[in-house]
Formats: sequence, C-alpha cells, structure tokens
Amino acid sequence: MEVDALCPPVELLPGERLEAVRELDLQDPETMPDALDELCKLTGVERPEEIGLNGPAVAARVTNQNADEPALRLYEVVFGRDSLTVALLVGDLFPRLIETTVLYLAGIQGREFNALREEEPGRIAHEIRDPDPNGLWGFPYYGAVDATPLFIRAAVRAIERRPKFAATPVPGREGTVSNALAAAIGWLLRRLAQDEFGLLSHHRVNPHGLENQVWKDSWDSMSLADGTVCNHKAPVASVEAQALAYDALIEAAAHHPNPEVLLEAAARLERAVEKYLWIDDSEGGFYAIGLDRDPTSHAPRPLATRASNMGWLLGSRLLDSPEHVERRRRLVELLLSDEFLADGGIRTLSAREQRFRPRAYHNGNVWGFDNYLISLGCAARGFRDEAQELQRRVAASCRATRRFPEFVAGGESGTELIARRIVDVYDRGYQMNNRIEQPPQEIQGWTVATMVAIEHSSAH
Repeated sequence: MEVDALCPPVELLPGERLEAVRELDLQDPETMPDALDELCKLTGVERPEEIGLNGPAVAARVTNQNADEPALRLYEVVFGRDSLTVALLVGDLFPRLIETTVLYLAGIQGREFNALREEEPGRIAHEIRDPDPNGLWGFPYYGAVDATPLFIRAAVRAIERRPKFAATPVPGREGTVSNALAAAIGWLLRRLAQDEFGLLSHHRVNPHGLENQVWKDSWDSMSLADGTVCNHKAPVASVEAQALAYDALIEAAAHHPNPEVLLEAAARLERAVEKYLWIDDSEGGFYAIGLDRDPTSHAPRPLATRASNMGWLLGSRLLDSPEHVERRRRLVELLLSDEFLADGGIRTLSAREQRFRPRAYHNGNVWGFDNYLISLGCAARGFRDEAQELQRRVAASCRATRRFPEFVAGGESGTELIARRIVDVYDRGYQMNNRIEQPPQEIQGWTVATMVAIEHSSAH
C-alpha cells in the first residue's frame, strides 16, 4: 500500500479497505486560459469562425504543464454524449458544430447487433477509439442510452435551423441525415417498448461493459437510500435520461411521418416517470435518481437518493404542466439548499446520502456542465436569481483553478477545489477495487462550452 503520512484522511465506507494513495505533482496553470481559444483546440481549428469545420469536439485535453501525466490523458477522443452536449450548449453561437457533430456520429451509427461493442441498429456511439484486438470492449463502443436522444435533439435543431440539412448525405453511408434521424427514433421507440415499466433503461450486454450507461457512468453512481449500489443484473433507468428521451420524442414528432406514435410514447413515458420516480416525503418530495429491479422479486424499486440528476427535469417539457408549479419550486429549493450547494455549485449527490464523499467522482464532486444545465432550467421556470448564482459559482471555480475542470470538489466552503491525489480502495462487499478520488480532466469540453455560453450570455 502506497500511502503518504501527510495525506488528509480518506473517508471509507463500511466494507472498504484502503489500497493506495498516490499524490500527483500537479502544476497549476499560471494564467486562466480563454474559453473560446480552448473550444477551438477541442474542435481542431485555429479561429472561432472555423469551429465545426474539422468535426466534433473531443471530450477533454490536458494543460501543457501536466501533459506528461497519463492519468489525465484518457479522454482526448470523441464521446457521443460529450460531443453532442458541447454542440448543443454553444449551438446558437456555432450552429455548424451541431451539423458536423450530427454528421460524424451518423457516419458510425449502429447498424447491427454486436454484444462486444453493445451496438444496436440506430444507436449512437458512446466512445470512439481505434479498435483494440485484445480489449474487453469493441470500438466504437455504443454503451450509452442518452447519446441517442441527444442525437435526435441535435439533428432536429439543425434541421429546423436549416431545413436542407435533412437531405445532406451521411459520409460513408448510403443515406441522409433524415434517414439517420429516423433510425435513431426507431431505436428509442424500441428501447422504451422493451422496458416493462415504460422507462428508458440500460442493461449492459457485454459483461465487461459500462454498468451505468448514462452521464454518471461510474459503477456506484446510482444507489438506494441505504447506500447499496443498484442492481446491475437487471435494467436500470436514470431520471435525467427520461427527460432527454421525453424531449427528443416531442421535438422529433414534427419531423416524423407518424407524429402520434411519438407523442403517445412520450405520454407513456411521462406517466412512468410520475409513477416510479417521484418520491413523496414529509419535506416536500424529490425525484429519485432512478429505478432498478429488486434482485429477489424483480419488482420495480426506486433508487430513493437525492442527486443532481433531478435538476435536469427543470429544463424539460416533462414538468411543463401547470400542476407541477410547486414541484418545480421544491426542486429548486432542494438543489440550492445546504445539503447540495458547495462553493462550485450543486453537488452530484446530496451530502445527507450514504455514499456521499466530497471528492467522489459522481457521488460528491460538482460538475460545471451539470450546474449549467440546471441553471438553464431554473431560468426557464422563472428562478433567475438562482440561475445566475449557479452560473456565477461555475465561473468562479474556473477562475479560481485557472482551468476548465471536469469537476471541482464538493467539500466544505474554502476547501481545495482540485483533488491532487488518486485514492483506491477495495470494497469487500462488492469484491472489487474502486477509485474514490482522482483529479479532474483539466480542460473538459463540457466545461469549456459552458463557459463560452456563460460569457456570451453575460456579454449580451
């Protein structure tokens, strides 16, 4: 075990054993980089007016000071979810980036069933790397359920802005953007129909694939109130993925030959979210992070933990109904309460939850893009002061760290924002190693796009 006696204490959960703590010699950047310059680098161009000419944004890059640290260089490739999110966040400024991202991902859209890659017809790829003949995954790897709804929304947005885009040929494929959109819609409808509870669920078919195939894709990001990790041996549904799917169906209906099919599917999904994911409690209630199946009875089991995921519903049509006015207010009050709010913004997991740790990847850190999306929902619902405060905290954390970090720590006010060590534990209960602390990617595409969007909106 490699442990420095000067390290601050490591918080262990029951059944965990500390394996290693490795301090990293991270160098802080001397100056704050420019967000627009970084967006150019992530999209492979030299000037802002060229953004979109060289394809989609890669997920992240490393500052020059830390370019020799391998742990920080894992994500300098295209991820479907990340690239689509970046394109949508800055779509008003750079609409060409949406088009080039849609075309790129349509060119590798799933065409067959392949368990190693988790490929399915119409499915949008999650991670695009060179194939590894000795790897446990095949590439492109398709293990995400939210990339396809994001693709649908991006394609619809591009088509509505420029209708001729629908007829654009997809590179390397026999078909157009319109065909790719239809295939993605078909995948989403099939996935919803296959779930016995009517939700958009994920369940890996590659035994070595991602357990959680949503943006919080670490294995322990979804848990029950007692801290037990969700049952990955059966389908699991994450609440924010339902919002993405619902909005994709509504937005795509106008571009579908049978719009009533999409609207009916959206209505079923809305009912399922209310039935299975809303948790009534004495404090006013909340949306569970998701739903799994009881390992014994296979009955639906809400994952009744309070997480930032519910904040995405504020910006979704799922909560448009006037009868949800108080529910929207409840979500805003909860997410901006002390149990969630840290210096950098809303934590990924409430500090009251069993698996909360202030520097856990998806169980305590604060993610800038997550907060920005929640802020947009707040603003859309009339909570403008709250929206501005979240954006202020995201921008302040970037300036304080002189980075555009993947996340900042969700600890007490005044504590260090950037983790500078890697902490590994062994979990006896799950019989596996778990990395419970690590530094963020320093220049994260989501965060860069968030800052570009914030700076542009504040300038106008």
